[in-house]
Amino acid sequence: MIDVLFLPEPVSQQHVCVVVDVLRATSTIVTALANGARCVVPVRTIAEAKKRKAENILICGERKGIKPKGFDLGNSPIEYFTVKDKEVILTTTNGTRAISMINSQKLYAACFLNLHAVIEQLRNHDHVTIVCSGQKGKIAYEDVLCAGAIVYELNDKLTDGARISRELWKQSRRKDLSKLLFESQHAQELAEYGFSSDITFCSQTDLYSIVPVFVEDRFIKQAP
Repeated sequence: MIDVLFLPEPVSQQHVCVVVDVLRATSTIVTALANGARCVVPVRTIAEAKKRKAENILICGERKGIKPKGFDLGNSPIEYFTVKDKEVILTTTNGTRAISMINSQKLYAACFLNLHAVIEQLRNHDHVTIVCSGQKGKIAYEDVLCAGAIVYELNDKLTDGARISRELWKQSRRKDLSKLLFESQHAQELAEYGFSSDITFCSQTDLYSIVPVFVEDRFIKQAP
């Protein structure tokens, strides 16, 4: 059975969950690990991130789209090309909040950048819940679209949420993904902040072949 939650909620189960925050937390997590970061540790608050600052540890993230004062990096995935051998502490408005609400046997991070790597990983599991991070407590179009892209290629029983997301992707899959993402409300807000390049970057499909998996308190690359 595959389920899709359009908004994050407390999830506690013995099955598999996938967190999606296309713009931008899971895209940043995937990019950081693909570029050699040792791990990405999601935390809820700015204060908690600052407490963990140390040598070879980067404190990173955003509030209202902008990098907080004193942070090393923001939440723009294109900032994470030079993080080799670093530990990344990440706090964001939506994505890390969603992650903190999930307690499952396995938790993966997905976005368009690692779409088919995640799909192949999920073929090994019978029960999957995809959790969309949303935006400011509201449904985020780009997250539901990505969830639908995942569901579309998995032959399994579907909840209504999974069916709705799949239908959205079926209607959109032949269209220009970058244009679709730019039409979303969240993308328009990011563009106003000057992050249009992030939207273009996050709209690339299968740029990376890694799957972040949550182990203890951090995301690491899933072993081959």
